[in-house]
Amino acid sequence: MGKLIKGGCLCKKIRYKACAEPKWISICHCRMCQKAYGNTSAIFVAFDAGQLEFTSGVPKYFQSSDIAKRGFCSECGSPIVFSYQSVDAVFIGTLDDPENWQPNGVHLGIESQIPWDIIHDDLPQHRTEDDPDFIAAGSK
Repeated sequence: MGKLIKGGCLCKKIRYKACAEPKWISICHCRMCQKAYGNTSAIFVAFDAGQLEFTSGVPKYFQSSDIAKRGFCSECGSPIVFSYQSVDAVFIGTLDDPENWQPNGVHLGIESQIPWDIIHDDLPQHRTEDDPDFIAAGSK
């Protein structure tokens, strides 16, 4: 069993925990993530399905594509979770201790990277059309 990871939304209506180390932590720069999260990128902390448990409240979900849904707090609007196939990924900013978790996966969707949002690490970089399987790319 790994370190207990906890987090939640801004208004604290939704809280979650995971008792496993993240599968990977990756950064997505695609336009869908930019629009969904109102930022230049989104940092996902991914867990195998079933490892993330909501301890209070539950997200409201938006089916953003045929293969993925995004969960958010219906009270404060905080984006919380991205569910895709066999992975549930929370956003690093929702962790109680985001400073303790550094990306170790990949940069995805770099074709949409904002030019002034400079990547300062050596993680692999993938274009969406070159690697359409988000999970395979994130777990390399």
